[in-house]
Amino acid sequence: MPPRGRSPVDSLIVRHGPVYDHFAHRWCLKGELLDGASATTIFDLSPDLRTALIHPAAIPTYSIALIARDTDRLTDVCRRTGQSATFTNSGVTLTADHTPDGITMTSTAHHQQLALTYRHHTAAALFVITAELRDMFPAHHKAAS
Repeated sequence: MPPRGRSPVDSLIVRHGPVYDHFAHRWCLKGELLDGASATTIFDLSPDLRTALIHPAAIPTYSIALIARDTDRLTDVCRRTGQSATFTNSGVTLTADHTPDGITMTSTAHHQQLALTYRHHTAAALFVITAELRDMFPAHHKAAS
C-alpha cells in the first residue's frame, strides 16, 4: 500500500533535489531486466538545465545525454502505446518502445545491450518522470508561456 496521500504511481518514484555540480534534480525508478530481476534507472537533470542524463540500471556504460527536444520525444513515447524513438549520443544508443505490455528501454554500448521494461504502474511512473524532466527544461518554460 502506498504511503498516505501518495498514489501507487507516485510512490514508485524516488526524487532528489539539487546536489551542487552533480545534478539539478534526480529521479529514480526500478525497471525489470530480461531475467526478471529489478534494476534502478537514474534520470538526472544537469546543473545547467541543458541536458538530461539517463543511467539505465545505474550502469555508466549505458548512460546517455538527451537535450530538451529528445526528452519531448521520450515523453511522447511514454504517453502513448505504439510509439517508439531512438536516441544516439557518444556511442550509446537508447531505444524506447511503448507496447501494450509496457515500455521497454534498450541501451546499446560497445556491442553490449541492456533492456529494462516498465509495466503497469512503473510504466505510468516512467511517463511522470519524463514529463517532469521535460517541464524543468528552460526551453519548455518559454514554449509554454
